Amino acid sequence: MKVLLYGKTSKSIEEMVKKFGFELVSSNPDVVISYGGDGTLLSTERKFPHIPKLPIRSSQLYHKCPKHTDELMLKKLLEGKLHLKEYKKLVTTILYKNFYALNDFVIRNSDTTHSIRFKTSETNDKLLIGDGVVIATPLASTAYFKSITNKSFKAGFGLAFNNITEKIPPLIFKDNDQVTINLIRGKATLSFDNNPDIFVLDEKSELIFSLSDQTAQIYDPESLRCPKCQVIRD
Repeated sequence: MKVLLYGKTSKSIEEMVKKFGFELVSSNPDVVISYGGDGTLLSTERKFPHIPKLPIRSSQLYHKCPKHTDELMLKKLLEGKLHLKEYKKLVTTILYKNFYALNDFVIRNSDTTHSIRFKTSETNDKLLIGDGVVIATPLASTAYFKSITNKSFKAGFGLAFNNITEKIPPLIFKDNDQVTINLIRGKATLSFDNNPDIFVLDEKSELIFSLSDQTAQIYDPESLRCPKCQVIRD
């Protein structure tokens, strides 16, 4: 099996990967091993779309439980014992170009001292005031989305309202749904998947979000959510 290692500390497992019999390559791999954290996985997917990914937590960043050691994850991959799951990506269009997100799109006020005013197609176009919104996939619903809503979901996509002046519960949409966000007043930014490319949204901007037909293929993503694999803190 041809494997490409990706991540700032991925060289630390090169010899281990070779000992298992994998062929290390720099292009055209069968699998890309994302060695790091959540941000590394998102960066890996941007750089190598359409190729199966095995996310392995970096031992320099995490205390890992016995179920998710580097050796065991590699052994399971070699033996074909890891489940490969497809995750639909979100899509929106900016300046006639489509942008895709495995995790989430985040619209928020570019000036933290000033709220933005916006409307959504799913709140009867009521004027909302606050920091913005998070549009998340199920994979991302345990991250920023959950920190805002205290909820997660397993299908479709979700919309969370970030620090707005009235209490509105998160909205969960089906696979074929779409949601429109209209920026009425104030300047905002659009970011997605830890991408360094951040867009500035001017007043009167309108963005439509939905699930796309593009997918990411990820082995054993449950290991990323393991409560026993803890982040190492100084």
